[in-house]
Amino acid sequence: MIIVNNISNFYKNSSIIFVNSEVKSERQITMNDLVFFVNSKNEVHSINIQNNDKYGIKNKKYYIEDLNNLSEVLKVIKENNLVVNDSKKFVYKKITKRREHPESNKLFIITLFDGEKEVEIVTNTLDSLEGKVIVVANLGATTFDGTEILKGKVMGVESPGMVVSYKTLGLENEGLIFGSEDEIGKEFIF
Repeated sequence: MIIVNNISNFYKNSSIIFVNSEVKSERQITMNDLVFFVNSKNEVHSINIQNNDKYGIKNKKYYIEDLNNLSEVLKVIKENNLVVNDSKKFVYKKITKRREHPESNKLFIITLFDGEKEVEIVTNTLDSLEGKVIVVANLGATTFDGTEILKGKVMGVESPGMVVSYKTLGLENEGLIFGSEDEIGKEFIF
């Protein structure tokens, strides 16, 4: 999946597609009304679309989209041997363990299960309790405000992801996004 940020309010009929924030953009490839930001292996970081109507971009500000639904963009990607990692960006995961961060009493280390594997991330959220199913931004995602989710440490502890709230994704509701057991491992679509 990819993330579409429709910027038509500022730049008429234009959008930015966030593909994979882990890719370090080194150059631009311009093809008509598409600008691809890629690394030396032609892996795509993001795409600027300068004609939303032509490429079927929805009239929504920020949303998840299946790249297969953007057939004209996908065609250009394939014709130019560009590499797209369109993995799940925002996923329901179950909190199996929560403990206080050893360096801060305001941070917690939570263990999350996505249906296949466990991973630990650091959070300051008070609602991220053991047994809850929450939405987490995976590595490579980009939030509504442009924050890129990258590998990193928080006070010495690896944290490959981020707990997200409705506001993190530019949505109306308040608080964390909770799910049910049957949603574990599924992508949060908005």
